[in-house]
Amino acid sequence: RQAVDGSSSLRAMGAARTTWRAAVGAVGVGAAWLAAMAYAVHHAYRIRLYAIETYGYVIHEFDPWFNFRATKYLADNGWHAFFHWFDRMSWYPLGRPVGTTIYPGMQITEVIC
Repeated sequence: RQAVDGSSSLRAMGAARTTWRAAVGAVGVGAAWLAAMAYAVHHAYRIRLYAIETYGYVIHEFDPWFNFRATKYLADNGWHAFFHWFDRMSWYPLGRPVGTTIYPGMQITEVIC
């Protein structure tokens, strides 16, 4: 049933405007999310490069030195020796059973590549 004053067509136009506003709002939310992610990725990248930009290409912390030594040990001694290696230079004075306390993905990838 249609009203004499044309109110149903006004309702239809109002619904179209609401749909349009919802679409624009969704695009705005998507654009804001994308901008926030781009901002986060950019600053994460800048934080990771801070030491290189400030001090140059030098390994600065202990953990990268261990990973470097572990990669070299794997390359020099092989898979079996690596997983049975007891490293007396780390976790001083106790040492470290490398085969049971390491995630070797980085070392294996480096030796293979």
